[in-house]
Amino acid sequence: MKKYSLFISAAFLFFCSNLCSDVFLTTYEEIKSAYDLSGYTWTSEKVPRIFVKKIPEEIKKIEGAERRHFFIQLLLPLVLLENEKITAEHDMIVPIAAKKEWNAEDVKIISGIAEKYNIIDEGQDISAITEDEKEKIRYFLDHKIRPVPPAIAIGQAALESGWGTSRFVFEGNNLFGHVSPDPSKGIKPKNWSGNQRHIRIFDSIQDSISAYMLNLNRNRAYNKFRWYRRTHPNNLSKMAEGFDKYAIIKEAYVGRLQSVMFKFGVHKINNAKLDSGESANVIEKVSQPYIN
Repeated sequence: MKKYSLFISAAFLFFCSNLCSDVFLTTYEEIKSAYDLSGYTWTSEKVPRIFVKKIPEEIKKIEGAERRHFFIQLLLPLVLLENEKITAEHDMIVPIAAKKEWNAEDVKIISGIAEKYNIIDEGQDISAITEDEKEKIRYFLDHKIRPVPPAIAIGQAALESGWGTSRFVFEGNNLFGHVSPDPSKGIKPKNWSGNQRHIRIFDSIQDSISAYMLNLNRNRAYNKFRWYRRTHPNNLSKMAEGFDKYAIIKEAYVGRLQSVMFKFGVHKINNAKLDSGESANVIEKVSQPYIN
């Protein structure tokens, strides 16, 4: 079975190297085989475009450093892919907003994205606003629509999911503990009762990462993180201080995030880049051509 999996992974990698830029895998054997064939390790600075939809349950059977490194390998391409989309969105909207005069189409595009990032109120008319108001929108479009450092994203995913072993990961593809907007839907934690909000279910790990990054980029609770990201772009420890409102343990959470990043070497991945290939477009979902 292992040899067959290796053959399938090798054939698919060869096929995709000629016809497409992204590879999507599902089973533990396929994923490990693809990593071995591509020479991808958790410290690789050039990351192959190998993506997963779900965390394989076999991760619960491996322990210690092996589990941590596999978890990083699984998530890093997905985090980098999401950052590609954020960068593409930033590079599309900033030049449009920079125009001195906004035509009707410009207003429509700017309004949609400004609402998405909580820069303006839903339904707010910006067609006849002052230049000062325009400048404020321009500033926040540039300030909020920025990638999340990979070490921060994976450090928080490790904290929130127990390095990928939480039942919410397997039952709901939920890496960051997001709750469902509908209290009657989602996964009910064992220690919750009544109408407390349940844990949100995502279609894929990618969707969980997308929701997490949007939350960091628009929620006012993370104003401090966004400011440190802008003013201290190479200081992961400083950026971690911006998460004192992420959990009920407040400042203690900051210390735990810093510890995860530096004690377990997660900071080493922060300069990683996806391998060459056509950059992802700004899309709601990534196409998923899986091997079954």
